[in-house]
Amino acid sequence: MVLSIISIIVNVVFFVVLKLNLYTDRAVLGDGTTREWQRSPLDRLYVADKQSLFYFQVFLAAVSIITSILVLVGVKNSIVKIVQIVSTIASVILFVIIMIVAGNTHPKY
Repeated sequence: MVLSIISIIVNVVFFVVLKLNLYTDRAVLGDGTTREWQRSPLDRLYVADKQSLFYFQVFLAAVSIITSILVLVGVKNSIVKIVQIVSTIASVILFVIIMIVAGNTHPKY
């Protein structure tokens, strides 16, 4: 039951962090001036054309949250608990991968 609550909270925090402006992109424009953009990890995934990672994160988070709610409601099926644990772990791993990919993306303008 505690794992279910933690799983829901963690997945919500992941989406909040993916929307925070954590990165600064700089580009030299044609007239010699430099422009700066504040970007979130999600924005950087879109710039790098890797938004499929985000869609997969949404899928894993949805499965994790739905199975967590089922466990909280009282479903005692062991398959539901296994799916909950696996989807939560996969969501955490994919979040770390997204943050690494977003940090190593250097868009060119």
